[in-house]
Amino acid sequence: MYNSSIIQKLKKTWVRLFTKHPYKIRTYNQLFSAIEGTPIDLPESFSAILINEPGKLIIYPPAPEIENKIVERYIGKNKRYQISGIFKEQDRILYSLADGCITGNLGVVYSPEKRAYVYESAKEWFINIKDSRYTNVINFRSKTNLKGITLSCLTNGADGGFYHFLFESLTKIQFCKSLMNNIDHILFNGPCTDWKLKWTNRAGIDPQKITWVNDTDHFQCDQLLFTNRLIADQQISSWCLNSLKSLFNVPVVIADEINSPDAKKVLLISRKGLARDIKWEDELLTQYPFIEKIDLAQLSTAETIDKMQQATHVISPHGAGLSNIYLCRPATRILEIYPDGQTYQPCYLRICSVCKLDYSVIYLDFENRENTHAGINALEETLSAFLN
Repeated sequence: MYNSSIIQKLKKTWVRLFTKHPYKIRTYNQLFSAIEGTPIDLPESFSAILINEPGKLIIYPPAPEIENKIVERYIGKNKRYQISGIFKEQDRILYSLADGCITGNLGVVYSPEKRAYVYESAKEWFINIKDSRYTNVINFRSKTNLKGITLSCLTNGADGGFYHFLFESLTKIQFCKSLMNNIDHILFNGPCTDWKLKWTNRAGIDPQKITWVNDTDHFQCDQLLFTNRLIADQQISSWCLNSLKSLFNVPVVIADEINSPDAKKVLLISRKGLARDIKWEDELLTQYPFIEKIDLAQLSTAETIDKMQQATHVISPHGAGLSNIYLCRPATRILEIYPDGQTYQPCYLRICSVCKLDYSVIYLDFENRENTHAGINALEETLSAFLN
């Protein structure tokens, strides 16, 4: 039996020799750098780097109070995430491609003329993009032609993940804001949902311009604009959060005095009915009647912004609802609750670091409130310090 690497090589050879499809992956500069000695009298082309904005430094300070509380993930012998340290933001680059094609909801871009996929356009979560099913296509679905100028906001996970849609898709709108009046089509990860429409409307995006892209969709564009990954995985930065606040026209709220017990406004972001919901949530709320339970899916964008800005304490199971804490005032206390044993992801810790929020984390048994070490007694002990 052939192993997978031999099959891949046979497929690539077939595509190269017997089709006109793309068969290689190249960086944008490899495909479109000027050739030495090129004359002036050439046809104009849309293919160019339109914006190249250098990334700055991101500094995540040490968080020793959480390091012995979390379950870390390793890839081989190496930690997947570093809790603290100095990182560099992604350089933010806007590419333009004449007669560019884009396929699938990862946003894989290719040039039919060069028969090459553009490396910067997309990545896979766990495998090299050269091994992706999107870059080893023998029979493409028929193309839909998009006239005029198209902007791709496609990215991994934004089909159903609010975190990815917010931080990785919608930031592209703000990055390209100076060009938005010239854009004819905007590609977002489908399916179209109420929560996506709420925030695209808040951003002032014309819904008639939006195309909701599914997994097998295939487009050819007169002029295709696309970016690299503007935000590295879970490396939230000031640029990212400030972009969203500007995009959504978030009002500036002066921090009130919150030392008085009467000034406390404690929110519990519920995940009832979703993955990672606390089954004994209602019993907890009975013991703490001053905690306000909110379902973000039922709130308008204005209500969400107001709730977050007025909160002094936010409690939530790990999940997309915590993405909204960037709207909170500095010094707001955040308690993230993980299912017992789940490996830790630092995305919300890092939002807290950038926004100067007071972060805590606890692991709980989401099913059994009577668990001696991870049930309601453990949460009560944490809340006694968290709420003071």
